[in-house]
Parts: sequence; C-alpha cells; structure tokens
Amino acid sequence: MTAIIRPLLRSLSGAALAALLALPATAGERPYFSWNSDPRVPECEAMSVQGAVMGHIARADPDYGRGLKIRDMHRIVETGYRVNQPSPYARRYCEARARMSDGHERRVYYAIMEHSGFVGVSWNLQACVAGLDPWRVYDARCRTVRPN
Repeated sequence: MTAIIRPLLRSLSGAALAALLALPATAGERPYFSWNSDPRVPECEAMSVQGAVMGHIARADPDYGRGLKIRDMHRIVETGYRVNQPSPYARRYCEARARMSDGHERRVYYAIMEHSGFVGVSWNLQACVAGLDPWRVYDARCRTVRPN
C-alpha cells in the first residue's frame, strides 16, 4: 500500500498538499482535521453542522422520508461525546427540534464523526428524523445516531 501512496504524495507539491488540507469544514478559524486537539469535531449548533444535517435529510430518497425537508432547527443540545468508545475517533451526538416542510415539528438526531469526511479528512455526520425512518436504517427510534 505504501508503494502506491508514496509516489502520490511525492507528486503533490507542498502548496497543493496545503490546499488539499485546507478544504475541511471550519467553525470560525479552526479547521477540523487535527488528530490530537480538542474540540475534535464541531459543536452541535455550528452553522456548518446545521447545513450538513439539512442537506443529509434533503438528499434522502423521497420514498424514505416522504420528500420532507428541514426548514430550520432550534433547541439544539449535545446529548453525548465519545472518544475511544470503541473507536479512537471522536463522535458528538446531538438532538434538535426541526421545522419540516410540511409545517410539523419533529425531533432530529445526528452524530458528528471525526475523520469520516472525504478520504478520511475532516468530519461528516449521519442524521435521522424521528418518525421518518420507515425502513429502520437507523434502527428503532434513530438509535444508531444516539448515545447508548
């Protein structure tokens, strides 16, 4: 594997590598691609996280989520933060109230995960709207994106 990676890294100039590492999402001025610093993932209330949650739900198959979209989120709280349990990567669990495109308000649960972005750089998330998981992708009552 290193026989493949080393030539690739050699071909990247220092400026190209720096530009590649500058791509991850940021909250303020802090990039989220550090392996040893805190916070290792953005806060639940960060606008970049809220946008990612809304985008995640909007991209769901129309049959899965009945074509509903999140209009806005409020009452956002962190429900858990785990490191080394069982993965060494940080995972932040959040819950919020979401106003949906049908006018109803539903709970949305999401987990922000370290090093799960594009090629393992930065963060990514999984989100589930309570009552809109008919195929139980996130298990009963969105269990897989909630702290145990």
